[in-house]
Amino acid sequence: MTTKLPPWGLYGNAAVRERLQRAVAQGPRHAYLLAGPEHIGKTHVATAFAAALLCPDPPEPGLFCGACSTCRRVFKRVHPDVGRFDLEYQASQDEGKSRNLTLNISTVRAIGRHVSLRPVEAKWRVVIVDDVETMQETAQEAFLKTLEEPPSYVVIILLSTDAELLLPTILSRCSLATMMPASDGIVREALLANGASEADADRIAVATRGRVGLALRALNDQELLEQLGEHVNGAVSWVTGDEYSRTVEAIRLADRFSAEREYVFDRLMAAQSAWRDLMLDRSGVATGSEHPITRSGRLRTLADGIRAVVATDRCVRDLEANVRPRAALAAMVQGWPELEPAE
Repeated sequence: MTTKLPPWGLYGNAAVRERLQRAVAQGPRHAYLLAGPEHIGKTHVATAFAAALLCPDPPEPGLFCGACSTCRRVFKRVHPDVGRFDLEYQASQDEGKSRNLTLNISTVRAIGRHVSLRPVEAKWRVVIVDDVETMQETAQEAFLKTLEEPPSYVVIILLSTDAELLLPTILSRCSLATMMPASDGIVREALLANGASEADADRIAVATRGRVGLALRALNDQELLEQLGEHVNGAVSWVTGDEYSRTVEAIRLADRFSAEREYVFDRLMAAQSAWRDLMLDRSGVATGSEHPITRSGRLRTLADGIRAVVATDRCVRDLEANVRPRAALAAMVQGWPELEPAE
């Protein structure tokens, strides 16, 4: 039996998809900003938006057929009227001359040149710019010239993991759409539709914390799947530990922070997910897949869970604000409540 895909092939974030579908049907604005965590599906949404704008024979307004030459080339990233710019593009252009940690002025100028070209085949020219949050202020100011008065046939789609890093003048010129993590049940549905077993779908849904793109990658990447599993198991051990073991782990992670920021943030997000599932379990809410922590411990009260989530959120903000890692992580685990044994 063939599984029917959701519109645009997008699992979760239906409100964002519906809003962009209306934009296709009614006429798009000149610039959009898709914001959300890594691997949430921003690139897929931008590509589907481009396909819907360019498809010559959509089944209905706001959709795309997915079968014509235009749609196939958009999704294969070879359509002449869809330009893509990101750190990977920049690295391919500068031949190793820079570290490519930020989108620079040269890339901003390349985007401007691309925007000035008329469409070759379609009604629209779509320009997708990823990693936009990495632009330094001078590059953002230069990019403003492109955003202020683009040609009438251009639609610019910016992708960012953190919209707050962009200048207010950039934000004011874009229609902002924020993408949120999907529920475990939706992630599980996406995995099953892509051939995962029931057991793998449950395991990956828990490990990826609502990031459908990451879940689908993990389905075909054993190394990534093992890494995600380690984060889940580590979170269970950390959250269910006593005060001493929690503090030891906090100090260990703090000492890794300067060299492995993303690893530490991943561990914190895995702990956050564990506390969330403990709260859902305490409330009797089914999530579509069971986090292993619910077999290891139980919250005494929902207020305890809220306290743990707030403490973890504060730690993340403190680390981003350059508070000393040991102080931030130690304060966090001191705010975590003890758990009761699971029944």
